[in-house]
Amino acid sequence: MLITKRGERIVYLRFNLNHLIMKKLIFIGVSFLFTLNSCTPTEHDSSQEVNVENEVGEADLTEQLPDGFQLLQSTCFSCHNPNPASESVAAPNLAALKSVYFKNFPDEANFVDAMSAFLSNPSADKAILPGAVNQYGLMPQMSLQANQSRATALYLYANAVENEEWYTQVFPKEEARVLANRADLSYVDRGFEYAMATKSILGKNLKEKINAEGTLAAVQFCNINASHYTDSMSAVYNAEIKRVSDKPRNSRNQANTAELKIINDFKTQLANGEIITPQTIEEEDLVYGYYPIETNDMCLKCHGPIETMDNETHLKITELYPSDKATGYATNQLRGIWVVKMMK
Repeated sequence: MLITKRGERIVYLRFNLNHLIMKKLIFIGVSFLFTLNSCTPTEHDSSQEVNVENEVGEADLTEQLPDGFQLLQSTCFSCHNPNPASESVAAPNLAALKSVYFKNFPDEANFVDAMSAFLSNPSADKAILPGAVNQYGLMPQMSLQANQSRATALYLYANAVENEEWYTQVFPKEEARVLANRADLSYVDRGFEYAMATKSILGKNLKEKINAEGTLAAVQFCNINASHYTDSMSAVYNAEIKRVSDKPRNSRNQANTAELKIINDFKTQLANGEIITPQTIEEEDLVYGYYPIETNDMCLKCHGPIETMDNETHLKITELYPSDKATGYATNQLRGIWVVKMMK
């Protein structure tokens, strides 16, 4: 998920993109769908995010980090609006999110540690404004790798995304750059982008439905719309994107033999306390990418133990999915996998 063909790493340390060609710069990015309460951006000198050459140590300059804006685009913007002047019904906008974290953790190391911890395993007790869980709902588990979580936090700390100038001047150029460089992504990173963009869109609409009408309405929503969103994103990316499981709710999502092997491999990694590593399998003209779907508190409203589930919700699930197998989960378990079939 490096930015350039040669493996150079770029970081935007100034708003003026004409000064990008510098000696040792990295571009490190942010990917998150954080649950924060509504908040007012705090006031601080935006030059702290713009001029940080002396803030980033030599160890950071040699660390291989993903392209942060690409992660933002595929996993964050659908819920966290990048326009500081806009609000979202799914989550706080990007500017509000940055400002709250900076207010609580003005030191870079603490900022990065706190944000990375939340990204690694979103939970209500790690949210720095827990009331937002009630307002927006808990963000889904994105199954980010450690370097992705770190990159998201570092990008946010180093860039003044809370300022209008970032959105009007930097944002459009970043969109163009990521689009131009998409063909240079590795297959595993390309598939991750496709899967997470689909998950982000589906999750945003599901959260909005839950917030507006409750869990019962969300069950009906998924029954009607889930396949629509995956099919639509498949068309956008010219790839086949689907969700499968060894315990499917819908029989159409039953994993095949090859997919069951991947699921078992991922479960073994989780059981060993490891972060799941996405896999790819290459054929003559095709590449298959596999990415985990892990549970957190948000998932358990519809996929947790039956005895703890709302009775009306359980009755609706039984009505819509008579052969349902997708209950009984706890947090931090493998619910299934994303499968992305790409042309070489």
